[in-house]
Amino acid sequence: MSKRKFPDLFYNPVSMTGAIIASVTFGAILVLMIIDTIWNALPPYYGIVTYILLPSVLIVGLIIIPLGALIERGHWRKAAAAGVPPLPRIDLNERRQRTAFFFFSTGTLLFMLFTAIGGYHAFEFTESVTFCGNICHKVMKPEYTTYLHSTHARVACVECHVGPGASWWVKSKLSGTYQVYAVLTNRFPRPIPTPIKNLRPAREACEQCHWPQSFVGERRITRAFYLEDSANSRWNIDLLIKIGRSTSGEASRPPVHWHVTHDVQFLAADSASQNIPWVRLVEANGDTETFTTSDNPFTPDSVAKLKVKTMDCMDCHNRPTHIIHTPGQAVNDAMASDSISPSLPWIKLTAVNALTPRYSDTQNAVDSIEIANDSFYKTKYPQLAVKDRSKINRAVSAVQKIYRENFFPYMKVDWRAYSNDLGHQDYPGCFRCHDGNHRTADGKVIPNSCKTCHLILSQGTAPDTLADLSGIPFKHPPAGIGDAWQGAMCTDCHDGTQ
Repeated sequence: MSKRKFPDLFYNPVSMTGAIIASVTFGAILVLMIIDTIWNALPPYYGIVTYILLPSVLIVGLIIIPLGALIERGHWRKAAAAGVPPLPRIDLNERRQRTAFFFFSTGTLLFMLFTAIGGYHAFEFTESVTFCGNICHKVMKPEYTTYLHSTHARVACVECHVGPGASWWVKSKLSGTYQVYAVLTNRFPRPIPTPIKNLRPAREACEQCHWPQSFVGERRITRAFYLEDSANSRWNIDLLIKIGRSTSGEASRPPVHWHVTHDVQFLAADSASQNIPWVRLVEANGDTETFTTSDNPFTPDSVAKLKVKTMDCMDCHNRPTHIIHTPGQAVNDAMASDSISPSLPWIKLTAVNALTPRYSDTQNAVDSIEIANDSFYKTKYPQLAVKDRSKINRAVSAVQKIYRENFFPYMKVDWRAYSNDLGHQDYPGCFRCHDGNHRTADGKVIPNSCKTCHLILSQGTAPDTLADLSGIPFKHPPAGIGDAWQGAMCTDCHDGTQ
C-alpha cells in the first residue's frame, strides 16, 4: 500500500473503470484531432464523434473516478474502519501526496487546454455546412442538395440562418434543440413548412452582402424556352429587369427594389403570404395609401389588432438558395445547354411527363424515367431509337439528374411543395399585389403593366441582334393563343410543367 502514488480511496473497481474510460477516450480524441488537422475530406459524422460524443464520454469517465472514491469511502465507514478521516488530509510533505498533486494539476491543465481546443472545434463544426446539411441527411437533403447548386453555394448556412452576434446564436441553438428532438422521435413535418420562423430579420442577413440602395440600371436576362411540339420549337425571350434606380440618360422611374427602400406594408390571408388582399404604402411624410381587393377580409378594426408586416427581401426572394426548379424550367435549361438534345422529337413533352408523377422513392423514379423515355422512342421512332441511342441515353441521364436535384420523395418535396415568389409565371409571385385588382378607395390601382418591372427587347425565334431598346409588347407563344392571356394570370394555365 505504501508504494501507491494516489490515495487508497481511488484504488477501487469503480474509480479504475472511470480512469480507463477517460484515458482511452482522451487518447482517441488526440488521434482523431491529429487526423482532422492533416486530412480535410472527412465523413460528416467525424466532427460529431471527435468534438461532441467522445468529449462527453471523457467527462463521464472523469466524473466516475471521484464518484468511485466516495463510494469506497462509504464502504470504509460502514466497516467501521478506525482512523478513516471525514475528508482526505492534504500534506505535500508526503512524497505520495506530492506525486498525486503533480499528476492531478498537470492532468487538469491538459484537460482544460484540450477542452478549450475541442470546444472551439465543436463550435466551429456545429456552424459548418456539413453539420447543417449532412447530419440530419434525410430531413435536410432537399435544402442541402439545392444549396449546393445555388448562387449562394459558397455562403455558409449560418451566415443567413444565424448571422453574427451571441443573441441570435443562442436563439438558433435553442430552436435547434427541438429540431434534434423532432428528428430523433420522427415528429418532423414533411415537407418542412415555410416560411421558417424565429430567423434573423431578412434585411440584417441579406444586406451584409446586398445593398438595394446601391443598385443602378437594368439587368439583362436572356432565356430559351422550348415548346411542347414534335420539333421542340425554341422561343427566345430577351429582356431588361429594372433592378436599380434609373440612370441619368433615362426618364425617372421606380426600380424593382423600390419595394424595400420604401415603407410598404401588407396583410396576408394565409401563412405562406400567397394571398395578399391588403397593402399599405407609408410615405416619408407620414401620408398613407391603402390598396385592397374586392374580397378583402380585413376591416379597419381588425387591421388595428393585427401585426402588419413590412415588406422585406424575403417577400419576393423567398427561395434565395433552396430553389426547387419546376419540370418545365429544369428541362428548358437542360435543353438550352444541350444536356438534352433538342433534336430528339417530342423530348420536351416526354421529359416533363416523366418527371411529373409522384414517385414513391428516388430509385423508382430513376427507373421509371428511363423506361418512359426508352419505350417512347422504341415505339414511336424505332429507327431513331437505334440511330440516336447516345442522344437518348444522355437525355435520360439529364432527366434523372434533374429529378435527383429537385425531387425528394422522403420529404414530399418537389416544385409543388413551395412557391417561388420571384417572378409570376408558375407561381403568383408579383401578381399577389400587381394583379390590377388592388385599389384605393378613390380608384388608384397598383401598377400591373409589363413595363413596370421589365422591358422586352426581343422574343420569338429572332436573334438577339434584333433587340428593340425601346421595348416591345409581350407576345405569347404559340401564336394561336392570341391576346387571350391578357385577361388572366399566368398561373391560370402555367403550373410548372410547361
